[in-house]
Amino acid sequence: MNVVAYGEWKIAVDIDKTKAYYDTYKTNNHQANRNFTAYCQNLTAEETAFFDAFGINPTCCDIEHSGADKKGNFPCGGYYYVCGTYLAYPPEELITIEELAENDFVDERPDPRVDIGMFQFDFQCEDYIINAIPDDIPAGFICIRFWCEEMKWLLPEKPEERMYEPPHFWEIHKIIKEKIDNKKQQVFDLEETKSEFLRFFENQNIKAQLLGKKETKEYKKEWINRLAPADANIREIQKLCLDSRKYTPFLWHIFSFEFLNCETEDAAKNVFNHESKNQCVLVSNVDDIAFQLEHAENITAEELEQFVDVTMTASDFSWTYTKTHEDMCGPYFYKK
Repeated sequence: MNVVAYGEWKIAVDIDKTKAYYDTYKTNNHQANRNFTAYCQNLTAEETAFFDAFGINPTCCDIEHSGADKKGNFPCGGYYYVCGTYLAYPPEELITIEELAENDFVDERPDPRVDIGMFQFDFQCEDYIINAIPDDIPAGFICIRFWCEEMKWLLPEKPEERMYEPPHFWEIHKIIKEKIDNKKQQVFDLEETKSEFLRFFENQNIKAQLLGKKETKEYKKEWINRLAPADANIREIQKLCLDSRKYTPFLWHIFSFEFLNCETEDAAKNVFNHESKNQCVLVSNVDDIAFQLEHAENITAEELEQFVDVTMTASDFSWTYTKTHEDMCGPYFYKK
């Protein structure tokens, strides 16, 4: 692992694994990507050093943009994934729209972003309340978002998309306020859900350990790998259970789409109630919340009805039970 430092950001990077990721990356051939690739053919020494430090192939990126402006600029941005972990990062300093207004909309907070040549890099930290980490990021990778405000249009053909008139400053601040308020509400709701689970475990005299967000996501992937049939299409199951765009992802889609034969309805409840539950994991299928449980014998199918949608599994994956939010689906119980 190489240690890379920019400003207050300090990152341990596995350059070989990062390069291997980009070796298999399939770049979109959209016009915006081709224009960005044209710029990357003549990067400055400073820009090249940044990408080399992380093992990033700069052309391997799906470009986001708002179209060309009247001055020949083509502002654009995107995401890069890097295999590594944060060793140090600046604290997150949140500010309300009211506080910003009191200061005449002058934001005096230190900027955690890093300016390198044409690029402005924004390291996305999962410990921050506000982040923009895509759901499809590979396990063990961090996300670096970038923006190139003054990127020029370099292709000989005309740009297919033109920029709309920029919004007024009050419209921008309204959008910022809505995003911050929504994010704060999501955090509040998540903490309320955690408290609800913890009160339940305390009443049942169950020892519970909360798993981190990354641990929870990794556990869900492991759940699929351990339970899926040997001849099943794992990628298809993952799409349905973790990141489906056609259906809302739930772990129990492995049962509703009949990848596994299982007990259901009253039969599932009855078997679950008589199963040993000394070491278990309980996962919320609605949020990225999971708990490692000890001595959970008192939990019955009837008591799990108070929760919206949960999956409970033996620590050795020998059995699993899911209470769904759908009247027509489940509950499901499966035992190897």
